[in-house]
Amino acid sequence: MNELETSERLTIRLTAIALPDWAKVGVSALRQMPCVDILAANDPLDDKPVDIVLNFGHYSETIYQQYGTGRLGFWFFRFAGQDRDVIAATKDASAAAMALEVSLWAKLADDSTICLYQSIGQHELFAPWRAVPRSLAKAAQFPARAVTRYLSKGELVAHNAELLVISPAPIAGLFAQAVAIGGKVIHKLFYREQWFIVAGKGNDLLPDPSQYQWLLNPPADSFWADPFPIEQDGRVWILLEVLPFATWRGYLVAVELFADGSHGAAQTILTQDYHLSYPFIFEWQGELYMLPEAGESRAVTLWKCEQFPARWTKAATLLNDICFTDATLIEHEGRWWLFLTIGEPDGICLNDELHLYYADSPLGPWTAHSDNPVKSDARNARPAGNLFYRDGVLYRPTQDCATVYGKATILNRIDRLDSEGFSETPVGRINADWRKGCLCTHTLSRSEHYWAVDGLHLLPRWADLFKR
Repeated sequence: MNELETSERLTIRLTAIALPDWAKVGVSALRQMPCVDILAANDPLDDKPVDIVLNFGHYSETIYQQYGTGRLGFWFFRFAGQDRDVIAATKDASAAAMALEVSLWAKLADDSTICLYQSIGQHELFAPWRAVPRSLAKAAQFPARAVTRYLSKGELVAHNAELLVISPAPIAGLFAQAVAIGGKVIHKLFYREQWFIVAGKGNDLLPDPSQYQWLLNPPADSFWADPFPIEQDGRVWILLEVLPFATWRGYLVAVELFADGSHGAAQTILTQDYHLSYPFIFEWQGELYMLPEAGESRAVTLWKCEQFPARWTKAATLLNDICFTDATLIEHEGRWWLFLTIGEPDGICLNDELHLYYADSPLGPWTAHSDNPVKSDARNARPAGNLFYRDGVLYRPTQDCATVYGKATILNRIDRLDSEGFSETPVGRINADWRKGCLCTHTLSRSEHYWAVDGLHLLPRWADLFKR
């Protein structure tokens, strides 16, 4: 049963006559639900029973006493694990170099509280001001998600909240934050951030990137990232993104690996009038397909290989009008599953929320998972390479973007994947200290016998004055 089929109606009373701007989207989402009635703070009750009292802000005893509680509680938000203002919570989280937690809670008639929804969002130490609008954009959606789950299950669904309480910022933390901001300014002035790639042969569950056999170091005018190895006709290739610093528009290339540890030249395989990256490649019914990241196009487009490596034609549009990152496919127990993070550049961060879709074939049509987003956690939501099986267990590489984009790669074991639920457990981590000067690492991809990882280092801006 879903909210469109239930006969139950819910009355939600707001505690604010003038809603904050960030809350208006959330109220609009609730109004679109056919079984929900919204009462403004100054609307007369007329003895109408209230199911939910909704406060778009942190808990306040004064507001609670004024409006009371509904049958399903008094709903309110917490930031950084506490009943406090989001801006103060953001400042303290930055000083503590921690991700920013935001959650929706219900205080029930017996004075007990339960968490209804929790999200861990990206929070860059050198740019804390970005976290506030992103976190509020997510928080606005939590009431509608909690109501949907209530109507689906017939009861309030408690979220297993993770305790991430952050104390007020100490002087040392504020100093560390200032150092981080200053360091970022220096990096921008004198260096470029350049991604590079390493690859090796082996089947370890979590390879050691420091033991690489191939180093794919790009020229000084671009970076190379998002590697995907592919074994084809006895030869080994890496498909990857090239991003020229002059245009900041990525395109896709193939680089052949040779047995002596060297590699061939980069052969362009796909360019478009929008940015391309993350050339996820897979085989289906004896044919090769590629699903590049093309969020700028707002379409998840599948490409079929006509002649490897350089001839590709459009095979299908899987999803339309969607701002996404790093779409990744896997066939599991007779169904195809599509993993991707969804957000908006001026709203929910693209690194925070994982969405799932399923279909009978990679061509679709695709059905959205009923629990979307199935994960809201910048520490390990965004895909970081192809999923793979080991001893009958399915694993998913992800990015840790909690405090820095692409800071580390997390390996998750998938514990449940079906149309009714999804869960996974982190079981391994690749930090960026595997090579001197490496600052970030955000892709782990495999073919049958080979693996590839990327890393980020700083390149002096004057380096492109010299030819390799």
